[in-house]
Amino acid sequence: MKNINTAFATAIAAAFLASAPFTAAQAQTATTLTKLYASYEKQGRRAVGMPEYGRQVKFSGVVLEASESMDGSSLIRAADVGGNKELARLTPADDAQNAKIGAMRRGAKFTATCEVGFAMGSVYLTMSDCVIQP
Repeated sequence: MKNINTAFATAIAAAFLASAPFTAAQAQTATTLTKLYASYEKQGRRAVGMPEYGRQVKFSGVVLEASESMDGSSLIRAADVGGNKELARLTPADDAQNAKIGAMRRGAKFTATCEVGFAMGSVYLTMSDCVIQP
């Protein structure tokens, strides 16, 4: 009986480890703001229907405006690189990112990893828990 339990536990562990790289790849998807916005529009401007909703996405963008949100944290209004239409608003993941986002200026290019947040009927996507890469 002990050998059966050990074999079962080993099989479960092997299955979990085999799926780990796939899960990590799913955790963060590289995309563009234009593609994300197209997905948002395809869902009738409802983020909840987007396949990317609630997931971490990595993309590049340009700052159209840096300001503060209603709760006092830093906020970036962003366009795709080379674009000038606001497609998303980004908020920071933590205090360090809040300072980094707060220091950004109009025209600055960046790469960020953010979670696609809730938006409905808005003319821009909500991107939360953003981490700006150097």
